[in-house]
Amino acid sequence: MTDTTIDRADADSLAPAVTRAALILDVMAESGAEPVGPSELARRLGLPKSSIANICGALADAGLVRRIGTGFALGRRIAELGGAYLASIDQVQEFYDLARRLPAGSEETVQLAILDGVEVTYLARHDGRQPVRLSSGIGRRLPAFSTATGKAALASLPTDELDRRLEGVTRLPQATPHAHASVDDLRRDLARIRDRGYAIDDEETMEGVVCYGVMIPSRQPGEGPCAASITLLKVRATDARVSVLLDDLEQLRAGLSDPLRRS
Repeated sequence: MTDTTIDRADADSLAPAVTRAALILDVMAESGAEPVGPSELARRLGLPKSSIANICGALADAGLVRRIGTGFALGRRIAELGGAYLASIDQVQEFYDLARRLPAGSEETVQLAILDGVEVTYLARHDGRQPVRLSSGIGRRLPAFSTATGKAALASLPTDELDRRLEGVTRLPQATPHAHASVDDLRRDLARIRDRGYAIDDEETMEGVVCYGVMIPSRQPGEGPCAASITLLKVRATDARVSVLLDDLEQLRAGLSDPLRRS
């Protein structure tokens, strides 16, 4: 009985440290290759500098972060863990195989993402021959409100689940003037997506760039849904080109939804 009580106390005492470690890793991920010092981490997270320093030291010992001068950046162990996670998702490997074989879409940028709350995390990206500058690298998280992948995934949710995720959201981040300014605007767009079967990011994430996305059920229990998209420069998005790309997205959706179905 005493041992059980001690174990529970240890678990309770570790929980805040694990939560803080996760927040620290998030800040480092947002900072890219730039190292972040304990003082900056403490300022951004509103936590004691001494606590930050202790946690960063433990993360460095585990290889999850690395020391650069007086600061810290993500370590190689993060890449190893991320690679192990992606390797466990069959859809990622199948995505690359299918994206390469798309008749027209293979020339463009094709992406696979998963919905997490009201954000999407990008799991894979096929780069075609057409150069498009994107902010959605593998592992990057973006708001679901303006991306084609995010809106396709949100539109697929049951009404009560969508309401739960949007509860408390009063202001939408706008990367460009074309992005939705309110939840009501977003809900109207999601209704249109359900009607036509695909989402459109019309310069909402980046000016001069358009993206078309479709929902794909996740095979990972408790995760998803996923979504796939094709991105291209708006000047190339003619009606004829978009029609062909939408056909490719349907082919990609069919292949990723049903592993026994291959075109």
